[in-house]
Amino acid sequence: MKKGIRIAVLLALVVAFIAVLIMNTNSKPSNEDKVWDTATTMGEMNSKNYYVFYTDLACPYCDVWSRLTIENKDDFKDYLEKNHILYEVRVTEFLYENSSHRPDMSRWSAKGTYCAAKQNKFWDYYETGVKSLWEDYHSKGIGSSKDAPMISDMHENYWTETVAKKAGVNQDEFKDCYNSPDTLAAVQKNTEKAGRTVQSGLPFFVFNNWVQSGFDPSWDYNYVKQYLSAGLGK
Repeated sequence: MKKGIRIAVLLALVVAFIAVLIMNTNSKPSNEDKVWDTATTMGEMNSKNYYVFYTDLACPYCDVWSRLTIENKDDFKDYLEKNHILYEVRVTEFLYENSSHRPDMSRWSAKGTYCAAKQNKFWDYYETGVKSLWEDYHSKGIGSSKDAPMISDMHENYWTETVAKKAGVNQDEFKDCYNSPDTLAAVQKNTEKAGRTVQSGLPFFVFNNWVQSGFDPSWDYNYVKQYLSAGLGK
């Protein structure tokens, strides 16, 4: 009789232990819970590693990182796949309130990327915007750093028409979204959320337990790979 009681107690303890493990597993946020917008991600959602890039298209140092990842897109995607990394781009209007260097561009581009994402065209719009900035301005030394001449001839239609058309978005849907007060509210909310994490300035990177701010405009793709491997502890 006593032996049966001991076995029952042991079984109860095992069941309780398993239940605790299951509860702890279920309470851990999944990547889907953490991602702001699946349209702005690259890689498998169930990846064991999670890389977040905070950016603002008005930030030239952010655009260096973006351009290098775009120019080496095949290698970049291959690295994500081989190392089980989910990569998320979080576009903000961080510089709208924090810089005199074309702050309107910060809001225009953030609203544009937000609306393109609504059509699942985020990557087309984001990559087109980065490439256009490089070709029209940054490669000519305009707006390419805080000490470079400012971009002085840009208008809102650069983002609502030029970039949008090249990216192939549905123009009517895009304009309705862009002009909606809900879009501005969403961009402002995302920027506010980013401000709780971004500690020193953009670009800002969070990769697992590795956190880093800044990217030098003179760096090449080798530095991108260093930033990738850092979060893996390599």
